[in-house]
Amino acid sequence: MRHYIICYILVYLFTSNNLFSQRDKSETDPLFTAAYQKFEEKDYAAAYINYTAYLTKKPTDAPATYNRGLCAYELKDYKDGIVNFTKSINLGRVTADAFYGRALCNYQLKNYELAIADFDTAISAKPNYVEALTFKAASLNELKKYTEALDALNKAVSFNLNYQYSYYYRAITKYYLKDYEGGIEDCNKSLAIKPYYETYFWRGLHYLNLKKYKECIADYDTVIKHEPKYAKAYYNRGIAYYDLKNYEKSLSDNNKSIEIDPTKPESYYNRALTKYETGKHKEAEPDFNAAIDLKLNDAKHYLWRGINYYYLKKYSLAIADLNIVIQKDTKIELAYYYRALLRYFELDDKGVIEDCNKALELKKNASTYYQRGISKYNLKDYQGALDDFNESLKINPDYKLAILERGVVSFILEKDNLALIDLNKYIELDPNSSRAFYYRGKLKKYMNDLTGSCADLKKAQTLGDIYAKEELVKNGCK
Repeated sequence: MRHYIICYILVYLFTSNNLFSQRDKSETDPLFTAAYQKFEEKDYAAAYINYTAYLTKKPTDAPATYNRGLCAYELKDYKDGIVNFTKSINLGRVTADAFYGRALCNYQLKNYELAIADFDTAISAKPNYVEALTFKAASLNELKKYTEALDALNKAVSFNLNYQYSYYYRAITKYYLKDYEGGIEDCNKSLAIKPYYETYFWRGLHYLNLKKYKECIADYDTVIKHEPKYAKAYYNRGIAYYDLKNYEKSLSDNNKSIEIDPTKPESYYNRALTKYETGKHKEAEPDFNAAIDLKLNDAKHYLWRGINYYYLKKYSLAIADLNIVIQKDTKIELAYYYRALLRYFELDDKGVIEDCNKALELKKNASTYYQRGISKYNLKDYQGALDDFNESLKINPDYKLAILERGVVSFILEKDNLALIDLNKYIELDPNSSRAFYYRGKLKKYMNDLTGSCADLKKAQTLGDIYAKEELVKNGCK
């Protein structure tokens, strides 16, 4: 059975210092010169100290304050970065790059609205500011404003065809807009400028949604080779293997994902599904529980745990989960179908029919018609049962049990020729069915084939039918 698996991902911001450039290299003060040099050498802590020493002498120097903000950003002290960029602006450095720097700090602190406001100020001062347009779009992505993000990224690309980050973030935007082919195209353009493992991650995700599993797996192989501790890469590759029914590799990837990050409920859920598909229902149970305990509680999560409970014969737990599913979403056909099966075990045939009716409104399914037919049979609605078995066999002509039960109910309704055809066919499919031989034995008696009747009833008795002996006595069989 197939079901949709949600991918959980994160948007990453590139943090290389080519997003920024220092200012006023012409300053001749030794402290400023030393700080500038240290920054260029990526020794940001030393640069910060030297700029601080310089600002002790010249506390109102806006360029140095701006440069210290760059150091704070690279040291991941984003709050201090905001303080420095703000101070540089207040000191008169009302320039695009100062607002851009403060915007990036706010982005890292998840202050997306503030970041966008500063990006907009930078763009107003410099309309072709490609970096500001690009990372404004990254902020808009976080706010799920994908159409606005796409507009900003299209402008960025129009200004510079060789800025890889614009293509990278546009690929992310297109993912959320479900333009997977377009996303792959942008990933390819970004990779052509400069390979980056995160770009492979997103291209793999686009391939996954297009069901291009071979390409998807190849991209995640690349990601994992670069970053062996990337839990989400294992998670997504595990989905690709799952969809290819390569459950062994899917299980391995889910195990690795959980080993790296045991806090993500999605990995437990996917591992549970993989175990379920291989019939390991007992092993799947704790993973379904872990996923739900970690707050993964959509209707589908309870659905599959409930179905797993059904196969474990934990019927009270199964029906409790299926009731939750139906409370959350009344449009899930499988919830009604499996609840119908559980009601059947409770001898609640009217409840079975009620749930089958709801399931069939959502999807015509051979098994559901069959199950409803069985309950109608139990309630002695033989014509209704016959109609359901007919519908079941229209959908799946090879449904063995429906063939058998249609033969039985046709016998009861005295449709002898139709009953004989079905019972003969079923015995060909399953020559060890005591029920089929029993009813064919009864049928042959009414069709004046006493010898055949006795032979079938003896066979039924041999196969364990408890009613065959009584019929043999009635027939006078020797």
